[in-house]
Amino acid sequence: MITAYVRSNGMLLPVQVETHGVIPEEVVWIDLLEPTREEERFVDEALGLDMPSEEEMQEIEVSSRLYQERNALYMTATLITGADTATPGRTPVTFVLVGHRLLTLRYAEPLPFRVFAAKARRHTFPSSTGEEVLAGLLDAIVDRVADILERVQGQLDTLSGEIFVRQPVEEKIDFDEVLRRVGRNHALTAQARESLVSIARLLSFIGRPGDTKLTKNFGRGFKTIARDVMALSDHASFLANNINFVLDATLGMINSEQNGIIKIFSVAAVVFLPPTLIASIYGMNFQFMPELSLKYGYVLALGLMVLSAILPYWYFKRRGWL
Repeated sequence: MITAYVRSNGMLLPVQVETHGVIPEEVVWIDLLEPTREEERFVDEALGLDMPSEEEMQEIEVSSRLYQERNALYMTATLITGADTATPGRTPVTFVLVGHRLLTLRYAEPLPFRVFAAKARRHTFPSSTGEEVLAGLLDAIVDRVADILERVQGQLDTLSGEIFVRQPVEEKIDFDEVLRRVGRNHALTAQARESLVSIARLLSFIGRPGDTKLTKNFGRGFKTIARDVMALSDHASFLANNINFVLDATLGMINSEQNGIIKIFSVAAVVFLPPTLIASIYGMNFQFMPELSLKYGYVLALGLMVLSAILPYWYFKRRGWL
């Protein structure tokens, strides 16, 4: 699908473009969402471009993601998708600056694109150029990453409270669920760091000396976004360390709980071992045993078994082992 955003009263209004039509002259932003081969060829011929394929967009080499070809800048960044679902993922998005137009190529629909497109239809843009649209999109993307990291921070605080605050006996912690939540937050943080790294490279590529010169206002705008990206990268690293700490603490609590269970079994074994020994002795089938002739031998044997069980329990209790 090809959506062209054209200037109208200072706003950007979407127009659907068909492959048998033409791209309007006043277009500022062309958005290709899951385009067909025919749509890709139409845009390439109309703008004199050579758009990368979906496989080429997923390459990790910087030279394959950031390059200049003729009068166009090709930049591919990794964005987070489905952050609000149980299965968040990532997708490559290519930005192409040609002239003063922006072209975006994507095979998913990250939330920042919907947010920025809705904002562009309601608010007035000072100049409505491709550079301004790119800056607005990157700003929306960085804001989204910041929201994701803030949510991860809140969930880590909740997890820390659940793990370290003593819970009532009837409200036991479900450590399986805790580990799943830790794993999901780790995946989100890792994807956020990967996205921030790709955006930082993109901003560095835009700001490098080259044939395409940015105005001072746009240059300052991109530098502001770059500073935000750097700050968020540091925060993502901090969260990654916190996640590792919470994971270690969870595993430690599980180990402590298992040790408590094993301790109970060990104490029970020690408590019942002496009575078992006494019962074994008096269960022997020897013909001559002195106590067999006693009138109260049976009661005496039971008393010895009870006493031999109480003494180890009392000793453990006094030493603070229980």
